[in-house]
Amino acid sequence: MPTDDPRPAPVRHPVTRRDFLKRAGVATVGMTPLVAAASRTRASAETSSPYPDWMPPSTKPPKRGKTLVRASAWDPPVLDPRLTNSVGLFQIASLTSSRLVRYPFSDEAANTTDLTLKGDLAESWQGSPDFRVWTFKLRKGVKWHNVPPLNGRELVAQDIKFCFEAYAKEGVQSFTFQEIEGIETPDKYTVRVHLKMPNTMFPQNLAEPVSVVFPREVLEEDGDLKKRIVGTGPFILKEHTRKVRVVLVRNPDYFDTGRPYVDEYHILSTPDAATRLAAFRSGQSDIHFVASLADAAAILKTTPAAAVQEYKTVQTVFGLALAQDKPPFNDVRVRRAISMAIDRQKQVDTLYGGHGILGWGIPYFYFQDKMPTAAQLGPWWQYKPAEAKKLLAEAGHPNGFESTLFYYEYFPEMTSQVQLVQQDLKRNLNIEIKISKLDYTTFFGRYADGKWDGMAWGFKTGYATGLDEQTYQYMHSKSTKNYWRFADPVIDELVTKLRKTPDRAEQRTLTKKVLEREHDQVLRMWMPYDAGFLSWQPYLRNTGSLALRRNDGYGASTLARLWIDK
Repeated sequence: MPTDDPRPAPVRHPVTRRDFLKRAGVATVGMTPLVAAASRTRASAETSSPYPDWMPPSTKPPKRGKTLVRASAWDPPVLDPRLTNSVGLFQIASLTSSRLVRYPFSDEAANTTDLTLKGDLAESWQGSPDFRVWTFKLRKGVKWHNVPPLNGRELVAQDIKFCFEAYAKEGVQSFTFQEIEGIETPDKYTVRVHLKMPNTMFPQNLAEPVSVVFPREVLEEDGDLKKRIVGTGPFILKEHTRKVRVVLVRNPDYFDTGRPYVDEYHILSTPDAATRLAAFRSGQSDIHFVASLADAAAILKTTPAAAVQEYKTVQTVFGLALAQDKPPFNDVRVRRAISMAIDRQKQVDTLYGGHGILGWGIPYFYFQDKMPTAAQLGPWWQYKPAEAKKLLAEAGHPNGFESTLFYYEYFPEMTSQVQLVQQDLKRNLNIEIKISKLDYTTFFGRYADGKWDGMAWGFKTGYATGLDEQTYQYMHSKSTKNYWRFADPVIDELVTKLRKTPDRAEQRTLTKKVLEREHDQVLRMWMPYDAGFLSWQPYLRNTGSLALRRNDGYGASTLARLWIDK
């Protein structure tokens, strides 16, 4: 569907979160059925999608004004970017705050996998020959939001130094910033960062959406960053009512002159999937995500004017996480047996209509040109229940065992997926799993804290774009972002060598070795996944999402370029 769609736009009537909830009971048409109803012929290859994975920018002159509204599945656990990398926060913080560098916005990118770095707060940057010193030249005249206690003062190099040093002291981002040995600020607009070890990809670390810059004054005045967000980004936080809504308003002093185009962006806390769908169908929400081809088709049956984009699937972010620092999951034979007892292809066929991947955790373009085949994922990713049962018996569990699993339903297919895994493990290995479904904040806090037993429907947070973030930051045994709780010396050695390597071909070779080691030891048991489909109301322009940067979540900063054509 063209970006400039001539079809009439639906009429919007004011809606409250209470109105949303009233619609939940009648908005389930077209949603994917649960496991009991799923029975489809196995697909021999991935089903093609009729929707584009690339939405070119609008050629029309942009219009300013209007309010963008989205019903969101996520609520921020906290507002402090040091303490969480939850999408609930960064759907907001990526619009209120800036980074030193960033990845392209949708109207700048050459294609959906364009990862060319752009300046954000920094105009230019350069690494030393040994990649241990990185120098950033800041834009002049960038202003903090014109709200207390900053009151629109200019951002300077000392702000960057304070922020990075604060990140290093505590929180989930600390591992990234603790590699900094020291920071110099030779003048107001120069930041020189000295690293403890070479890192050829340090600018990419700073381009991640979780590396937002926050001010000294708020932290000193409040004692933390939990109550308010003040940044230099395109929007100012006007209201945050927990589990109700967030209101962002246009920053008139944003350094990217003329942007953003919309006056306000309202994010309505809407954990129920049917309610989010009802809001989109009625024109009360402008953006909606679904996880399967069937759901995308169902949207167009009732909302034929909607624009739909396939969000390019390059990796999996969810899988079966095991407390592998404790028995029985610390035994690689148990992990391998469980992996072989799960019919991944059945999940692809029944839940995602054949349009999905079997599951791997590093974007494939970092190690090869095409998506991996089933055979390339290794022996433990194959469905071999008889061999799995034998291996589990060798590990001392011939009669299976009992365990627990907790999860949050990020999208309706996820509940069905968890149930399929439960059924496979009971049938093939006599492993009894008791499932607990949690709300988002409870689930994220428990999982990220790492103090749980048994199993979880785990994740690596979906923000990671750069290769170092995908490997060293997510997989090193000392990392605060290693949510899968594994410690593998071979992985540690490989990912450390990788970040020191400037040659692209050698990076690909090392990344492939990381993936092969991960799959051989079943360190992260990835499950099938479809990155899904984004739907927009037809009057939105410059809406396209890019690979690894979904614009209703971690990639929300690109909404500064969106405009409303009505």
